[in-house]
Amino acid sequence: MDSIYRTRMRRFRQWMVDEKIDASFIMMSSDLQYLTGIRRQPHNPTDDDKHADELYGAFISPEGGPLFVVPRMGASSYVRKQAEDKPWIEDIEVVDDGDRLCPVAEDLLDRFGSPRRLGVSGRAWARTLLLFQRVSDEIQFTDASQKIAAMRAVKDANELCVMREAGEMTDRVFAAVLKRLRLGMTEYDIAREVDHQMIICGATGASFHTGITVTGDDIPRRDTQHRNGDTALQPGAVIAFDFGLIWKGYVSDFGRTVFCGEPDEEFKRYHDVVMRAQAEAIEAMESGQITAAGLNRVARSVIEGDGLGQYFTHRLGHGIGIDVHEPPFLYQLDETTLQSGMCFTVEPSIRIPGRVAVRVEDVVQVTDSGGVPLSNFSRDYLVI
Repeated sequence: MDSIYRTRMRRFRQWMVDEKIDASFIMMSSDLQYLTGIRRQPHNPTDDDKHADELYGAFISPEGGPLFVVPRMGASSYVRKQAEDKPWIEDIEVVDDGDRLCPVAEDLLDRFGSPRRLGVSGRAWARTLLLFQRVSDEIQFTDASQKIAAMRAVKDANELCVMREAGEMTDRVFAAVLKRLRLGMTEYDIAREVDHQMIICGATGASFHTGITVTGDDIPRRDTQHRNGDTALQPGAVIAFDFGLIWKGYVSDFGRTVFCGEPDEEFKRYHDVVMRAQAEAIEAMESGQITAAGLNRVARSVIEGDGLGQYFTHRLGHGIGIDVHEPPFLYQLDETTLQSGMCFTVEPSIRIPGRVAVRVEDVVQVTDSGGVPLSNFSRDYLVI
């Protein structure tokens, strides 16, 4: 693991040299996790607003760092513990509740040569940049996340191994949930069962809010929520699953459609079209042979060819890794050429308002000979 992070840091530092970036400040984020191995803390449901949050991150220069800057409250012990086995972390600076941030920021910038051009996270806080500008009105900012995103897009062998494990764990979660589905359960009940099974399987938790949607003929939704409401399972219901988990700092994203009782021929047709669209897209995921926009067209043309294009209302998928949504994105505006080692969700759907939602989703690795799914639960139509 040591060599992985040192290699990533060398590549990032070389980018700084090439772009004449004096130093970079990367906020605590998935970008910083990728570069250093220090994982983000789980987000609270609301903002916790710690003193010095705007300096929570790491400074890196072509010659020095990473120097971590962490708030005393709720972060210092967490980062110190993670850094114990990471000799490539240069130092950790703790900011106490009583420390004024302008002098702290001035000292940090001085230690990194009073940079004129500073690389920053693409999602850096406005008050972080304003703080640096108060210290130095000549400082200029460059988006460092564009370089890191390009590095993150192609997964190495270790990342792919972890993501395969996450996919296999996701399959086990879904299998366990299927055994527990009963008529009368609400969308909310099913979502909580999914989250419960993730923890039982050993996951850190959900990679996003688990989504369950129950639809079907003569099944009016009992609330205005998109999903996870109190619409209950009954004969004829169709359940669309959308969930993922976190494992060793990487994530999964998964979807299937389940029928309560044998579906009618029309619903079977929708399911077959969605599965065919996914299969043709996966087959087309050959390294160097297709763009993200081109892959989106492959799946969309299958659904459009069956006269159902108006019901496929979203992009085909997205890059995935440390974050559940990462560039590149499988939609019409992204002309990135797919490369071996990239991973995407492939998630076509048919959503007919007031009637039914049918979907499938798997994380798929790009290879020289086409896509390889990292989750392998049955794609046949599932009946309970």
